[in-house]
Amino acid sequence: MTTAPHGTDRERLEDVTHVLHGPEGSGGWRNLLYVLYVVGLLTGIYGFTVLRGVVVVLDLPARGWGLGVTDRVGALVLVSLVVLVVALVVLAHLAGRRRGPITPALPWLDHVATAPVDRALVLRDAWLLPATGTVAGCTLVGTVLGAAVWGGGAAGPAAALVGLGAGAAGSLALVLAWLAGQLVADPVAAVRPVAAVRRTLRPGAALRALGIEGLRTHSARSSRLGGAALAGDPRAARLEAAAPVRRGRHLALRSRGPVRTLVSRTGLTGQDLLTGRGGVLLRGAGGGAALGAVAGGAARNVVPAALAALALHVGTGLLSEGLRLQGDTLGSPRLLGGSVTREALAHGVLPFLALLVVGLPAAVALALPASAAEGLVAALALVGVGVVVLAGQWLAAFRVRPPTLVFVAESGPALLVAWLLLPLVLSASAGAAVTRLVQVAPGAPVAGAWAAAVAAVPWLLARRSLRRAAGAHRD
Repeated sequence: MTTAPHGTDRERLEDVTHVLHGPEGSGGWRNLLYVLYVVGLLTGIYGFTVLRGVVVVLDLPARGWGLGVTDRVGALVLVSLVVLVVALVVLAHLAGRRRGPITPALPWLDHVATAPVDRALVLRDAWLLPATGTVAGCTLVGTVLGAAVWGGGAAGPAAALVGLGAGAAGSLALVLAWLAGQLVADPVAAVRPVAAVRRTLRPGAALRALGIEGLRTHSARSSRLGGAALAGDPRAARLEAAAPVRRGRHLALRSRGPVRTLVSRTGLTGQDLLTGRGGVLLRGAGGGAALGAVAGGAARNVVPAALAALALHVGTGLLSEGLRLQGDTLGSPRLLGGSVTREALAHGVLPFLALLVVGLPAAVALALPASAAEGLVAALALVGVGVVVLAGQWLAAFRVRPPTLVFVAESGPALLVAWLLLPLVLSASAGAAVTRLVQVAPGAPVAGAWAAAVAAVPWLLARRSLRRAAGAHRD
């Protein structure tokens, strides 16, 4: 007959923590407080100053705009913030199914969480640390935004209170939805989304419902995502974070020649709603509508054009898995024959056609009420931006090793981020340039020629990137 160990669960857990980390504990809370301290300093000094300066320069009261709750523009901004928070909560729930907030180290799960100790106590710090950091950080950012609007004279003191409340409530809903996503994906808990949300209102019960296998899966995925971030490998992070393809598994790929077979293969790489074909529809239609509105308006509105190009880049990227797979296998023999350039062009057919089918009607519909000429300008702008965006997908798929300067301690991280964001920056800047040129050029033929000239520059960079990547694989 065996006797149970002496002491309560809390005391036994404290003994384990003392053995593993010493009398000072793991240091997780100290690290979190230091991070929040640094974030508070940066947002309070630089963030508030810059945002207040932007509000002052805009001088909204002089334009007849007010951001108060009773003002028309203020009410629109408030509704937009609510919609943004709801969208972020939904995305947090979807992200929690792949990588939830509770990801303790694998040895802790194998040797401590499996012991006869209350699961809520074992996972308490693993839950409270990310939850506290998220709530405190988002509340701080929301408060600074509201205070900047108040300090810039665009609204009264209520703006700071609204920012505080929106940051606190939104971040709390965010972390609960994140935890609910992990509960839904856990094979032991196996609850529906609505039941998972209800269970997260009692975090102790939610922690006890999590099984070891699900926790190990999320913890291992978190480690791999961290390794991809440290290595600067967005491809590995994307493959790890992407949801598995569950639809169309019964479809068979038949040979239709080198080009049509690759086009068909690209059509089978879509993901689920919000991350695959649904995301293409949403971002493509939104980007096309934005470009149509800009093309039919004033020529100086290049910032919305850049944002529209970014939306089109992200939407097209969801259908560019074939390009990324080709970038991973450039060193292997071409099974269908032909050159790497022809294969890359074949993988780009479907993303470009999807961009035209989804974005072109939206762009023309927004610009056509002004005049038929504006509708033609919007169509030319979308085609030109689509060509640039596809070139950006080539740059993102056919990367070689980053420049050696990224390994310099002082400037390395900033250069690495700039190197990773180059395709996005190229799509945004070239998209704005194409839109501006087709607006100011006299007549459709001249506008089309200028747009083609601007789009040719990113394609030269894209072709150079493909050649370098293919040469690096051969070396």
